[in-house]
Amino acid sequence: MSKPGLPDGTLHEQLNDSSKSTIRRYQDLALGTTSVWYLIKFELILLFTSWVPGALGLVLRKIFYPRILGNVGSNVVFGQGVNIRHGLKVNIGDGVIIDDGAVLDAKGASNSGIVIGRDTIISRNVVLSCKNGNIAIGKGCTVGISTLVHALENSDVSIGDSVLIGAFCYFIGSGPYGTESLDLPFKDQGMYPQGGVTIADNVWFGSSVQVLDGTTVGTGSIVGAASVINKDVADYSVVAGVPAKLIKSRKTS
Repeated sequence: MSKPGLPDGTLHEQLNDSSKSTIRRYQDLALGTTSVWYLIKFELILLFTSWVPGALGLVLRKIFYPRILGNVGSNVVFGQGVNIRHGLKVNIGDGVIIDDGAVLDAKGASNSGIVIGRDTIISRNVVLSCKNGNIAIGKGCTVGISTLVHALENSDVSIGDSVLIGAFCYFIGSGPYGTESLDLPFKDQGMYPQGGVTIADNVWFGSSVQVLDGTTVGTGSIVGAASVINKDVADYSVVAGVPAKLIKSRKTS
């Protein structure tokens, strides 16, 4: 029998610890700090700026959002309704665009959170979700509409420079659930991290691609729409299918 995985309920239990006050549990969920001053600042900034439309909203968020985030470069654009969790662990480079409805969730007790490189575009409704894991996105990337990037502890997601990601893609840095016991719910058997997801530079993903934990996609590769990546992809490969298979090498085409 394999060794126990990471319990899926651990973070859930921490956030629902009945010995903590409602405010403290909210701080654990949303803020990642017990600072009352940060709580007040966070609430006021979101209340008065997150929903404001048009150019006025862009200006207000450009001024005030850096006050609730880790490091924010110059000329960063924050769209309407951007959702922030554990913002002090969110670090954003120069010229980044975060479109409407995006979620930047750096949640975790010991992780370093989210890093977004300069001149990257995070499109509308993209979700960057940490669960004690880390997400790093390089410079000059485009992350398509409604894409999910999820990072569990010991399954970080690293995306290189100049990566193009189509809409509705999934980068799943979290291993499968344990299934050995017939008596325990899957969530109580824990998850088994596979080492994370690593995407090299200059990779192009079509829409609706799923990249599973424990995989690497090499430099200059192309992944066809609706493909499932469940094993490593060599540099300059063209792959497609469920699961994805090699179509050709760009070096010999």
